[in-house]
Amino acid sequence: MPSPGHELPRLYMVTYSRVFSFPEEKLPSLVSSAVSRSRIIVQLREKHLDTARLYTLAARLQSAINKSDSLLFINERSDIALAVGANGVHMPEQSCPLSATRSICPGLYTGKSTHSVQSAITAEQDGADYLLFGPVFDTPLKRKYGPPQGVKQLGEICKNVSVPVFAIGGITPENAASCLDEGAYGLAAMSLFASPTNLHRTIESFQTILNHVHHE
Repeated sequence: MPSPGHELPRLYMVTYSRVFSFPEEKLPSLVSSAVSRSRIIVQLREKHLDTARLYTLAARLQSAINKSDSLLFINERSDIALAVGANGVHMPEQSCPLSATRSICPGLYTGKSTHSVQSAITAEQDGADYLLFGPVFDTPLKRKYGPPQGVKQLGEICKNVSVPVFAIGGITPENAASCLDEGAYGLAAMSLFASPTNLHRTIESFQTILNHVHHE
């Protein structure tokens, strides 16, 4: 059983393969490059792919991560997570209870996206090992879901739960420290990690910030 404590990597990469013509080739290469620079969580979140393509991509990402101490989480699909030997399953806020996922995957980390204090508290009570909270800042990918929540709301979440909280949504090296100052355990991003050209610089910038803000 994984520990829900603070041993998770503090950098969290959510995949965004739509920018690639051949994601089954490009995304594993990008992930391999990322995990060679830092210990990170990689969440495979490609809702537009059919099951066959998602499985193929998951297996290739697992292969890319195998020789590192980074972790692979699969969005919502516990069957694929188990099939490829991933480390965890991440669930959207509106999903089946985490207790049900944990009963199917007792050896895997289980996390949940949350958008309110009550949702975060409920997810922790349901057995979440960690939470994603956002969007903290404005981000084009999330505008259709409403305005950003802000760092103060992030702080409220962090005060009300004891599991690690990752800030997501418009997170950049320029605003990351403000999230950590509010109690966030780690930093998560999607589109920011999608550029192979800037990947190393982005990871190094985040890692420098994380190294300067030690989480209790």
